[in-house]
Amino acid sequence: MKFLYDLTIHIYFGLLKFVSLFNDKAAAFLTGRKHFFWLQIPEKKPKIIRYWFHVASLGEFEQCRPVIEALKKEQIHIEVILTFFSPSGYEVQKNYAQADWVGYIPKDQYSLAFQFIQQINPDQVIFVKYEFWLNHLQVCFDLKIPVVFFSVIFRTNHIYFGIARMLYAKYFRSVSQFFVQDQKSADLLKELGVTHVVVVGDTRFDRVVTIAEQADSQPLIERFVQQDKVWVMGSIWPADIDILLPFILTESSKNTKFILAPHNISSGSIDYFQKCFPKALLYSQILENTDLKEASILILDSMGLLSTIYKYATYAYVGGAFGAGLHNTIEATVYGIPVFFGRSTKNLKFKECQELIIEGAAFDFSNLPDFMSYLKPLSSEASNYQKAADAAFTFTRSRQGATERIVTYLMKRS
Repeated sequence: MKFLYDLTIHIYFGLLKFVSLFNDKAAAFLTGRKHFFWLQIPEKKPKIIRYWFHVASLGEFEQCRPVIEALKKEQIHIEVILTFFSPSGYEVQKNYAQADWVGYIPKDQYSLAFQFIQQINPDQVIFVKYEFWLNHLQVCFDLKIPVVFFSVIFRTNHIYFGIARMLYAKYFRSVSQFFVQDQKSADLLKELGVTHVVVVGDTRFDRVVTIAEQADSQPLIERFVQQDKVWVMGSIWPADIDILLPFILTESSKNTKFILAPHNISSGSIDYFQKCFPKALLYSQILENTDLKEASILILDSMGLLSTIYKYATYAYVGGAFGAGLHNTIEATVYGIPVFFGRSTKNLKFKECQELIIEGAAFDFSNLPDFMSYLKPLSSEASNYQKAADAAFTFTRSRQGATERIVTYLMKRS
């Protein structure tokens, strides 16, 4: 079985070489791993504790970030090595200030993994979620370096508990500690004979609460929203607009403000949204003397603002479910606002989405009439709205604490 795993890795990288000829992302993926780039990493200084954190992309980075920042706050003599699998994550966070070096994880081949891990010389290795690179793990085990996984959430249909059960069980049993999101994940690991498992929840809750508490005011947004009812529609795609366009056009003429935040802010994507909403303003083009009183739709064509701008919402819609996959819902619920999103079987992998619906803090729908049937009771009865808003706030705030438990563990063993 391990032979098949290694063969799959080789085939994958071989295919990427071909795809890279006409795909920029694939080209960046390979280029970032050329020429033993990790040789640039300086040697670890005496009495320095070095942590190596590895994440797949931006989503896992957001889970990792509160742990890194808490460690940096609590410990003075530490260094953080941060690696990404995906170019999209690396390109956005390659200058992350809390990491002492940021790069790519090498191809999962034992010889390359050995060179890399010897060079970075970590005292502890921390992988986030599903980054089970078996050759890198084996090198860590061979070099007696403790390995920790956190924010892991397992399902019975994962390959680790199916056809490759025996292969992964061997590696999982050698991991120093698993911090998982729920009891089901812990039970699945225990079925494989893994004993070092603790249920702590998801560090993303700590992250969004920190963002909310530190959120700066946004004067331009405040000028736009004034005292009106506000919809913030975050990380949206054309598929979301296909369903919600009639609602936005109708309600925007009735003293309701809309802030639309496309997931993709390329010029082509922004052009699409401007064609759908010809009277909409672009955030990047608002000046101090721009008259915002009559404007009802604002297109957010700048990155890094959405998690703060949700605080101005009366309602939030989180996009993606009608396409590739739902985006982050708890960025919105942390402010205590009801959240809407598309109904999709893909949502089942997001534990918080199902729980938010059960708690009455979120509402999923398949089409516009379905959407309106959930919205009407909230908009027509203040007590219904407040109940949903309170449920959203309580849900998010009550799930803090994973970061503290993980950091405490790492510090005790450093």
